[in-house]
Amino acid sequence: MKRLCGLVLILLLLMVSCTSVTSWVRSSFGGVPSWVYEPQTSRNQLSFVGEGVSTSLVRSEILAYESILQQISSYIGDDIFDRYMVELSTGKTINDYQLKITQDFVKQEGDNILVFYRAVADKGRLTTARSEAEVRLQEREQEITELNNKAIQAFRDNKDLVALLYYVEIAEIAYSMPAERGVQRYNQAIKRIEDIVAALSLSSSTGDPTIPTTTITLRRGKRAISPRVVEAPIIVYSPARDGLGEIYRDFQRFVTNSNGQFIYTTNNPTIVNRGELEINIDLEESIAPLKEIDSATHSALIESIKEKQINYPYNRLPVTQKEEILVALSEFSLKGELLSSTYAAKEIVEELARDAIKGRVVRVGPLDEDENYVDTLRLLYPDKSYAIVGEVGISDTKELKSRFTVTVSGELSLVNLKTKRILGSTGSVRANAVEATLEEATAAAFSKVGILGGFLLYRFLYN
Repeated sequence: MKRLCGLVLILLLLMVSCTSVTSWVRSSFGGVPSWVYEPQTSRNQLSFVGEGVSTSLVRSEILAYESILQQISSYIGDDIFDRYMVELSTGKTINDYQLKITQDFVKQEGDNILVFYRAVADKGRLTTARSEAEVRLQEREQEITELNNKAIQAFRDNKDLVALLYYVEIAEIAYSMPAERGVQRYNQAIKRIEDIVAALSLSSSTGDPTIPTTTITLRRGKRAISPRVVEAPIIVYSPARDGLGEIYRDFQRFVTNSNGQFIYTTNNPTIVNRGELEINIDLEESIAPLKEIDSATHSALIESIKEKQINYPYNRLPVTQKEEILVALSEFSLKGELLSSTYAAKEIVEELARDAIKGRVVRVGPLDEDENYVDTLRLLYPDKSYAIVGEVGISDTKELKSRFTVTVSGELSLVNLKTKRILGSTGSVRANAVEATLEEATAAAFSKVGILGGFLLYRFLYN
């Protein structure tokens, strides 16, 4: 019996020795310390060995830190990378977990540099963090469930884009969860977002392109009987002119009513008289959160939304219809003398021509005190119905460092010559110009007043 016990003891010792030798051989063969494979810790601690491989030492170190944080995140069930990467990489510690890097090893293998870090942390604190993370995960899952229920109800109420917002929130929450808990939720939310966008369809009525006005409808599907989507944001772009006569892209935002529609009418009197309205589903802001977490999906959704755009061509008719507009502006010197120039009037005629409106510069000459432009034009041009009249003059001139500054001010009005009714006025307008010579500055200042005045009168040319 004693002999048998002795044999058993010897066999046990041999087994332990073999295990130790195997570990030693494996570590020695790999050319790295044994703690890389079998880190030893006390019962109150946990060890994490981070490994980084790169052609750069700094990059390898960063990857090793990331490896440690990934292991801790997996253990806890919560992504801690953003919270502790700076603290770990700069101080080699994480105070919340009483973690510190106790050992490190660097090895060159060809062009690659291998870095190993052994981090030891307090087991009790990690266990507490694990419990807290689990509570947070349960709270997130509950929040996802509530959001999903709201999205389902919104979709039933034909509020597809309200539902989409809920799914975007779900995707954000699911993305922040550990992969094993969040991936399925995330993919489900993204699929619902993609399906909602894919089903959307815009259409416009004939309307009146001479104003322009039209009724826009958003449906879930392309058939006339498809459900209409309510409370949906729509953005409409239109070409317009700024104060210098340059064309820019203006926009207006709308929301579909309980019938899934809205009536477009412009609130910008300076949209060009002929062009196309670009009507889009306004989801850029709604899906913006996805850009940071899944740029590929975000880009695909943006393209899908762009494909939903429809255009509405229009051709506004001015109140003058096809009649020629007389432009009678008197330009005065600083001393109040009537000048022979017509800089301002020519600019207005050019601006009118951009919208295919005919204009003609006319001079009425000096008028007596009891005369006015409207009566004079009615006598000289009895067949004309509309005119732009007014007086503009130099109000100030300066010379500074061999350059001249000229200020011109005045007031212009659009008038119906038949009824003598003023359709609109610019009020007081003023423009400055700085040029090398007084003549150049004068011409530029009068021209600017013409451009500005034409812009301000533009709105009165259309109903």
